[in-house]
Amino acid sequence: MTRPGSFALAIAASLLWILPALPAQAASLNATEKKIAAVVDRGVPASLALLERTVNVNSGTMNFAGVAEVGRLFGAELERLGFEAHWIDGVEFGRSGHLIAERRGRGARLQVLLIGHLDTVFEADSPFQRFTRIDDSTAAGPGIIDMKGGVVVLLLALSALADAGRLDRLDVTVVLTGDEESVGYPLEAARRHLKAAAPLADLAIGFEDGDGDPKTAVIARRGSSNWTLRAAGRAAHSSQIFRPDLGSGAVFEAARFLSAIHDSLRGEPYLTFNPGLILGGTTLGYSAAEGRGTAFGKSNVIAESTVVAGDLRALTFEQRERAKAAMWRILERHHPGTDARLEFEDRYPPWRPARATGSCLPNSTARAATWALVRLPPSIRRSPGPPMSRSPPECWTECSTVSA
Repeated sequence: MTRPGSFALAIAASLLWILPALPAQAASLNATEKKIAAVVDRGVPASLALLERTVNVNSGTMNFAGVAEVGRLFGAELERLGFEAHWIDGVEFGRSGHLIAERRGRGARLQVLLIGHLDTVFEADSPFQRFTRIDDSTAAGPGIIDMKGGVVVLLLALSALADAGRLDRLDVTVVLTGDEESVGYPLEAARRHLKAAAPLADLAIGFEDGDGDPKTAVIARRGSSNWTLRAAGRAAHSSQIFRPDLGSGAVFEAARFLSAIHDSLRGEPYLTFNPGLILGGTTLGYSAAEGRGTAFGKSNVIAESTVVAGDLRALTFEQRERAKAAMWRILERHHPGTDARLEFEDRYPPWRPARATGSCLPNSTARAATWALVRLPPSIRRSPGPPMSRSPPECWTECSTVSA
């Protein structure tokens, strides 16, 4: 965990940079920025205490009470800053709910949407439950990065702007969803309030950590789809496997598919696919909603069933559909005596880089003390290959990073 102060200062400074009343190319901190920096420094201890309190409340997506309690804690902080906060009950989409908070400035010239989430991937039965300080600048705990720490940064940045007398220049809407890690359904109901807020905003900032560096902003995001493979074989004694009338069994069929997509699709820029769960044997019990299951089988019995659950991430719709088509073609080449079905579930869409998004970011000459050049980390620089149907904006590899 990096201290929240540097992130909060970068966010507050970026909002100041956008406000036309302030100079965009100052080489050093002006009086307003110095005041913001001082407020951020003073606020770090209280922010870390808030982070510890919220991290110690389990808010795994399916722990509805825990998600609501984290929403209550963050809602109280927003109300202290003059926001009107209210809870959206998630019964309609099978989740805990969302926190929405709004604050209207006086004579505001910019509509800002700030986005985060309350839930984590660590459910109530996870062994990873508590905030632990490792040293004077590092801590570990469920949701510190993803993303209770991000919400704490959001609050610290807003507090700094308020103390500097600049928050009234903005109309701010904060949307903290309670189902980011496992979205509720129907999707239209789960994302209704976020979609309603988006068209009204001149600027939207998500506070989930990118690569851990406050000098890096994310201006593109890969879409996410889930896929499930269900392979079937013919149960028989293992001494008879590979016989023409019995075939190779369900586990070998699933292994064939996984090996083939690994060898065929691996390496395409920005495309990833991951089998995160596999069960095989004679009988299976699998719950996609809970991400867990059971299997019964014997080493001397040919596996009758196998299920594999995974995800697929792509930067564009075209890339996603090409990957799906390739997986379908691979699926059709069954081992003898086996069959398999493949199902896809598109979760959220790709958000490709756009020139307009990059133009919102300060460049290398803008307030170097508070927001340095935003850059694409070398580990994910665009490599040769055709991941998109057309080239990305020229500024993309100079000023952005791709998330998820």
